[in-house]
Amino acid sequence: MSDPLPPTPLFEAIPGTLLKCEFLHPGRSHKARVARALIDDAEQRGRLGPGDRKVLLERTGGNLGIGLAVEARIRGYELVLVTDPGYSRIKRELAARLGATVINRGISYPQCEDNEAVVCMLLRQQPEKFLYLNQFGNPANPAAHEQGTGAEILAQLIGRGYGRNTPLALVSGLGTGATARGVSSALRQWFRRVAVIGVEPPDCDLRANRHGTHALQGFSVGQPAPFFPSADLDAIVPVTDEEVADAERELAETYRIFVGPSSCANYAAVHKLRSPGIDTVPSGAVYVSFLFDRGEDYE
Repeated sequence: MSDPLPPTPLFEAIPGTLLKCEFLHPGRSHKARVARALIDDAEQRGRLGPGDRKVLLERTGGNLGIGLAVEARIRGYELVLVTDPGYSRIKRELAARLGATVINRGISYPQCEDNEAVVCMLLRQQPEKFLYLNQFGNPANPAAHEQGTGAEILAQLIGRGYGRNTPLALVSGLGTGATARGVSSALRQWFRRVAVIGVEPPDCDLRANRHGTHALQGFSVGQPAPFFPSADLDAIVPVTDEEVADAERELAETYRIFVGPSSCANYAAVHKLRSPGIDTVPSGAVYVSFLFDRGEDYE
């Protein structure tokens, strides 16, 4: 089992709006927590062990790949990542520099319609070679956020004096939905009212399971969020490209924070929820959201 890491800050941008600064995690994003948890879980279950020659396999847009590359390198495992050509080239390069074998689906497997199809092909061809960590179906994923991210936020909120009757609005985009599921579960251990608000990218309709082409990598990734179905959301807030760009400027110019597009979308969604006349969440609610990763990891 890995040693615990120091918590990331919970930054109060404006009164009542708290942003979990996961971009300051040593593994560069919130997905580094998941990377640790997925490999820890495999080791604890006896699927991996010292000297094991199994090759770790995962499909990822980038952040999890970087986290897995760090963990695999430290623990001495080989790692193969299947990535989408539309995702950040910088993240792919970082994972490769850390020792991962990075497969660009668009180049190496153009006949496959998505990354999952590539993974299935590799597992069929060499079932004994690979151990598929499966962030989209592995319960260790939301557990990492309940026991890590969520537990940290809970302690930080209690430490700031928020009582059990404080209404909370947890605002986040969804990929696997593991962050929203794990963090909301942790917060509900203390707070009586926790609303979970989804962030909807442009050209998407989460309720209708429509996932269009957009720039928010890691959100609405072409399939429903397996750990947090859209029907479980208390509300959904759409954001536009312009609103995301405005949020990026405000975070940089006001707070000197440079983060990726999905983080800016979260911040833009909170701004919309706090606008006069919007009554999606109770009056006096405290907003909690995430700054997932670093702006320099994108082109």
